[in-house]
Amino acid sequence: MMHGFSQEQVKARIPHTWTLFFARHGRFTPIQQQAIPPILDGNDTLVIAATASGKTEAVIAPLLERNWRRLLQPGLQQPGLQLLYICPTRALVRDLYERLYPALDDTGITLGMKTGDVALTRQPPAILLTTPESTDALLTRNPKLFILLQGIVLDEIHLFDNTPRGDQLRCLLPRLERIRQYAQPGSAPAQRVALSATVPDPDGVARRYLQQPVVVQVPGGRPVAAEIRPLYNLDELIQALAQRPSYKSLIFCNSRAKVEETAVALRHALPHHADIFVHYSNLETAVRRDVEERFAAAAVAVCVSTSTLELGVDIGSVDDVVLLGAPPDLNAFLQRVGRGGRRGAQTRVLCMPASPGEWARFEAFLALAQAEEAQPAFTSSAPAYGFRPSALIQQIFSLSKQSPTGSIRLADVRRLAPPEVGDDAIRKIVAELTWEGYLQAGRLGEWKPAAKLQELIDKQDIYSNIGGDVLDVTAVDAHSGRVLAYTQQTYPPGTVLLFGGQPQRVVWSEPRQFGMTPAPGQEPDALLHPRTAYAAIPWQVTQTVAHLIGLSSGQMPTLPQEDGLFLFHFWGSVWGELLTAVLNANGFSASFVNEYALYLHHPISHLPPWDQTLVGRAARKAAALLDNRLEMGRFHRLLPADVALTAVFDQLDIPQFAQVYGRATITHQPHLHPQLHSLLDVGSR
Repeated sequence: MMHGFSQEQVKARIPHTWTLFFARHGRFTPIQQQAIPPILDGNDTLVIAATASGKTEAVIAPLLERNWRRLLQPGLQQPGLQLLYICPTRALVRDLYERLYPALDDTGITLGMKTGDVALTRQPPAILLTTPESTDALLTRNPKLFILLQGIVLDEIHLFDNTPRGDQLRCLLPRLERIRQYAQPGSAPAQRVALSATVPDPDGVARRYLQQPVVVQVPGGRPVAAEIRPLYNLDELIQALAQRPSYKSLIFCNSRAKVEETAVALRHALPHHADIFVHYSNLETAVRRDVEERFAAAAVAVCVSTSTLELGVDIGSVDDVVLLGAPPDLNAFLQRVGRGGRRGAQTRVLCMPASPGEWARFEAFLALAQAEEAQPAFTSSAPAYGFRPSALIQQIFSLSKQSPTGSIRLADVRRLAPPEVGDDAIRKIVAELTWEGYLQAGRLGEWKPAAKLQELIDKQDIYSNIGGDVLDVTAVDAHSGRVLAYTQQTYPPGTVLLFGGQPQRVVWSEPRQFGMTPAPGQEPDALLHPRTAYAAIPWQVTQTVAHLIGLSSGQMPTLPQEDGLFLFHFWGSVWGELLTAVLNANGFSASFVNEYALYLHHPISHLPPWDQTLVGRAARKAAALLDNRLEMGRFHRLLPADVALTAVFDQLDIPQFAQVYGRATITHQPHLHPQLHSLLDVGSR
């Protein structure tokens, strides 16, 4: 959306913040030139532009300019909290703080941060950088902090949207506004701004989080120069790094175990000297920060990481990005690739698939990325969105802690629930929580915490809708209390468990939690099995794979076997599971194989006729399996059965599934058999 303001006109409108953020560059980037005017005018704004295009300054500068007098009122040492900046990770909060603090240091505008790692100072800052969970905790403990709030920024909104954290945010926004209106009746709502490098559904995102929004989007980004090499073992990686002229390499792995294995191999076999670092979420915060600083300062170095470095944490200049195994979706691929070569005209990436199926996924990512570069709307086919009502359970728990009376009413929940959640569903949720012993009746029309909820409140375990299921057992570091893993079994003290490749001894044990400490040299008694979530491979990606091997839309080729056949649907993980359930409901003996295919024990020439009743029955049977892939939130299992099922159905998007089902044709294409066979092995996910 172009607003027709020249560089000089925009500069003239921000006399205070031009010097702080833009004078050293002498000009605005395209997204800054376009985004600053509507934000200055007070519009809720969705800002979409490539990584490293200056989005943060495009948002912060006009928000500060709009509130400059309020931020620096004469005679007031502290104006109170004015701007709330919500980030998806603690590391990004800290990195943003270190970027903004020097610019604001001499202005008198105070900047603070609050995460699980950093406490808020007693005197509230004018600008607070935080996460959704810490925002929730602050709302519960100190709601008066937000009564003067003028603006809310939602950073990397695509990482929130259509996830349990995004649904929590949708509830937090009206809670924040209610506090403001209570203190300032009739005042204009706090301005909201969201920003991201990529948003598959801009209109939907703007509608869910903003009010009468303006969308500002600048297409473009650096082209990706990709090389794909097979990863039979880590020798291929070592050889590739020796051949690629890079001083600083960032290697992404899909698991912590792979990170450690890769780092060990590089330390022993890399033919040239390089500092080797590892980075993942279970490392202590101080250790992760030390890794980031040392890697940024090193001249020649390799950092091996999980997804923790996908976002814009400052790790200095990176010459080369290597992906060991394919990430699950296009967003993750683009985030990882975007970390490299920011000073060059293109991004260099080495993709190393562990299987032919992963190779096909990499090719799909590159095709989608190129299409997006040429025509941004190409990848705008958004996945189904459905609000996850598990967020309401988390909010009910949080509200009960915030309430001065320690109670909640149905009207409290109604005010924060989005309009698509009906009153009947809210009543059912409260009734179920009462039946399960989390709530108990208080005064007429009120509910207060019962024993189970009080236990969660005492453990401060009510501010997040992600992580292990609320009914899971938590393994923690015996001394720091840091969560190590979620599992389904507790162990008695003295048990030695193998976890992360290292023996750990159980020091203490409670009904739903036990503490471990390293036990080097001791023989493990058992292997700790953490609960794992299986990332869903999207329909869009697998359909692109089908297109790349020459299939037309809707074609489902078969690969005959002696005792049955593989049916290649290319429908992704979720719809692949659902299709398997539908075929079983129709009397076929079907087994899910992967995101590309399923197995049938008998021949099939066409899909059975669409039967809404049978599909509904199949979806009900598949729901328990699919809620893990669909990320329904840690409180999902506390929902009433019908509310939980409806939530899963919303995510499945049955109407769209029906359209795809109706267009499907089973074909026999022997010339594709070698390629189809290779897709049966997709490597470790």
